[in-house]
Amino acid sequence: MKVSLGRPVKVNNCLTTLNITRIGNRNLKKMEARDGEAIKKISTASSNKAAIDAYETEMEYV
Repeated sequence: MKVSLGRPVKVNNCLTTLNITRIGNRNLKKMEARDGEAIKKISTASSNKAAIDAYETEMEYV
């Protein structure tokens, strides 16, 4: 799964609008990679919990 904040120019334009220091392209890529892994772990845990809850709910009616 690849997660992206958008093109570096788009991100830096947004930061400039908010009067925040721009981020270099290399640093932005590093942050995207790190954040993508965190999002992947959270979504996997959430999906697993939803599957277990659905299974338990189904077993209550059997």
